[in-house]
Amino acid sequence: MKTTTTTIALVLGMVAAVAPATTKAAIQYDFSILVTGDPPQGTSPFATLIIQDAGTDTVDMTLTHNAGSASGQFLTKLLLNIEPFPSGLNLTHSSSKITGFGFGLDAFNDASGRFDMFVDFETSNRNGGADRLKPGESVTWQVSAPGLDENDFVALSQGNLNVPALLHLQGIPGGGSAKLAPVPEPASLLALLAGVGAVAARRRKR
Repeated sequence: MKTTTTTIALVLGMVAAVAPATTKAAIQYDFSILVTGDPPQGTSPFATLIIQDAGTDTVDMTLTHNAGSASGQFLTKLLLNIEPFPSGLNLTHSSSKITGFGFGLDAFNDASGRFDMFVDFETSNRNGGADRLKPGESVTWQVSAPGLDENDFVALSQGNLNVPALLHLQGIPGGGSAKLAPVPEPASLLALLAGVGAVAARRRKR
């Protein structure tokens, strides 16, 4: 099993050569970096998450398992960070592919990082795995809380893994699985850099 330690320094290094982009009204994370596990098969990025304001105190999130990912692979869990962490968080959806979710400040430990939010996706193979999040499929949900907006999700996990998000992928040929971190597209990277000082202050308080 191949394991790679991923920090935000690696993320920044991978996007250093990317040309600046115009400001976009969304946060985009493209999951390409192997944190731990087996290399997924297919074409990177294997998945893309779009986070976009949907009105006052509400954001839309759409996770797409990109078509270039190998057949048989499926997404099982997404972890995110929220800064500042608000009270009254809620998630709503209408998809059979979502099986659970949770919120808690630094509450979810994974791959040596501590995250504030998770969303679980169907893992069962019943009905031929019809409800799994497979290549070429997307799922959308909404997160709401007082004062919440898309930029609150441009934050780093705490602990020894400092990344903006973490994604679990299973079904790799040979029975393998992987945990992937994103390379932010340029507009999201600028927002992430702007929040580094806030993250440092957050660490000092915990």
